[in-house]
Amino acid sequence: MTCCALGRLGLSTAWPRVLRAAAAVLLLDTSFFSALIAERLRRQAGSATALLRAHPGRKTVVSIITVGEYLEYARAPANALSVLRMHSLVGISLEIAKRCAALQSRLPQRLGENDAWLAATALQHDFTLVSADQDFARVPRLTWINFKS
Repeated sequence: MTCCALGRLGLSTAWPRVLRAAAAVLLLDTSFFSALIAERLRRQAGSATALLRAHPGRKTVVSIITVGEYLEYARAPANALSVLRMHSLVGISLEIAKRCAALQSRLPQRLGENDAWLAATALQHDFTLVSADQDFARVPRLTWINFKS
C-alpha cells in the first residue's frame, strides 16, 4: 500500500512526528489489534481495552505489518480502518530491515516473519510491544507486554 493509498484511507502516514519519550509508545500487534476491534464490535471491554485504560496518555502506534496482517483476514475491513484511524501508523525502513535480519540470524529459533518485523520495529524505536504472543519473550532487549496476562 503506498503512502497516497494510506492517505485516501484516512490513515496518518506521518508517524510519530515528535516522540517525547519513545519507551512510552505502545506498538500494537495483530493479536492486540484484533482483540480491541472485537471488543469494540461487541461493545464489551476486555483485556485489550483494560490495557489501554491502564496506560492512559501513552501514544499507540500500529505497524504497517499489522495492518496488512489484519486486513488479510478481516471480516469487516471498514471497522478495522475506523479503529486504525485512532492510532499512528509506523512503516518499515532499511534500519528496521537490518535489525530484523540480525535478530532472526541470532535467535536459536526464528520468529515468524511478521513477528520478526514487529520486534525489529519495537527495538529500533524503543517502543513497548503489546501482544499475546509468548514468542516475543525470546527476543533479547525487547520490552513487551502480554495484554492477556
